[in-house]
Amino acid sequence: MNTSLIKLADKLATTNTLSDEEMTTLLKYRNKEITEYIFSQAIKIKEKFYNKKIFIRGTIELSNYCKNDCYYCGLQRSNRFIARFRLDENDIMKYCLDGYDKGIRTFVLTSGDDYYFTENKVASIISMIKSSFPECSVQLCLGERPASSYKKWFEAGATRYLLWHETANDSHFKKIHPADMSLLKRKQALWQLKETGYQVGSGFMVGTPYQTVADVVEDLAFIKILDPQIVHISPFLPTSHTRFEQERSGNGDMTLYLMGIVRLMLPRVLLTADPALENVMPDARRKSFAAGVNEVFASLAPDEVKNYFNVYNKRHNIKNCSGDDVTRMQKKIEESGNTVAVGTGDYIYAPKEENIYGQVYRIMRP
Repeated sequence: MNTSLIKLADKLATTNTLSDEEMTTLLKYRNKEITEYIFSQAIKIKEKFYNKKIFIRGTIELSNYCKNDCYYCGLQRSNRFIARFRLDENDIMKYCLDGYDKGIRTFVLTSGDDYYFTENKVASIISMIKSSFPECSVQLCLGERPASSYKKWFEAGATRYLLWHETANDSHFKKIHPADMSLLKRKQALWQLKETGYQVGSGFMVGTPYQTVADVVEDLAFIKILDPQIVHISPFLPTSHTRFEQERSGNGDMTLYLMGIVRLMLPRVLLTADPALENVMPDARRKSFAAGVNEVFASLAPDEVKNYFNVYNKRHNIKNCSGDDVTRMQKKIEESGNTVAVGTGDYIYAPKEENIYGQVYRIMRP
């Protein structure tokens, strides 16, 4: 076994940080032995804070309309080959009730950047959910919005917000997004969300066109600085009717490897396994539990809704990518030797003076 790689992994586990040069080495010389070693350390750290608990988040796809034209996404506004939909409040509450009866205690409202769901409309939906299910958490994934919207939704009862930075390198960002989108604006939105008081989620794709090892190192460095409560890493999947439809999918093994690294960087993080993983390797989310993952998504909407939410196209195995039935996901967790967590599964904040693996953690609003 390469002892220099082991030393880097140990340093990351004890100090939670590496230099860019050290992280580059850890990525460039990945092999089976170092992967298994990092996974073993990631599991120890995850279980220190969360034991064997895996949290299931129930997603509700509100809409597949989007004002943006991201080059890789099937929901891009210029895609004329998909049928568009929007849910109404009755559907949303029905799916929440169905999920609640199955044990779901976190509802994730997700959509394209669809301004039909205005600041007031979203606040009203959050209030309805909190009124009917007061012990449940509401997580939002609604794209970039004004700071006033983030504040209003937080006051209405939403406590988490997921907004991928997608790539932390500005040059790379411009290669996979149109000119009217800005990485600086995306990063500013993430800091606004943190300042508002949300448990903030961010993340990036693995294997996007033009991505280099240096880009991934920059992604990890940005995540370290942002210090989000939730990290979401997903493999890139090519989608029909997009600019990158003929490109190769991202590597599933590298995606899992990066999850393990993030667990060593941010010991208390809620680390998410995306359904897209199932499209690049068999039974991927069960395997992700060995990399330190401790939360998964299960779609609460019926198939006719999920099949329209084509972030990733049906030319791949969309039946797994579109989300899992809650019961099926519970079975995967139990078969892996883990435990389906009960409750909202909030991020565990460090006591003010507690020193974790040599690093004093900042206190954020619980």
